[in-house]
Amino acid sequence: MNYSKALAALVAAVLAAIVPALSGDNRIDATEWVNVAILTLGAAAVFAAPNVPGARYTKVVLAVLTAAATAAASLISDGISLTDWLQLALAALGALGVYQLPYSPNPEPSVTP
Repeated sequence: MNYSKALAALVAAVLAAIVPALSGDNRIDATEWVNVAILTLGAAAVFAAPNVPGARYTKVVLAVLTAAATAAASLISDGISLTDWLQLALAALGALGVYQLPYSPNPEPSVTP
């Protein structure tokens, strides 16, 4: 089984947690934690999504929806700060990483007579 797509989404979530701690006001506020939570849930969804031939873009769609939810959370909060922009960029890069990494469906189980 190939976990590279889930790993790309997880790296984006981890970096989204680190960036607020190192930039802006050097603390993670509530909106930034919500973004981290959304990205972490998105990574879990990408991990849990099946690798089946009929669902080639499921993981990509989940990653894009995660990035969109991160943007929505930032937009409805107290405005978008520089740290929010950085987290949104990481969400977009995570989705792009999930898209770019090779798709590898699970092989069909072999039946021996």
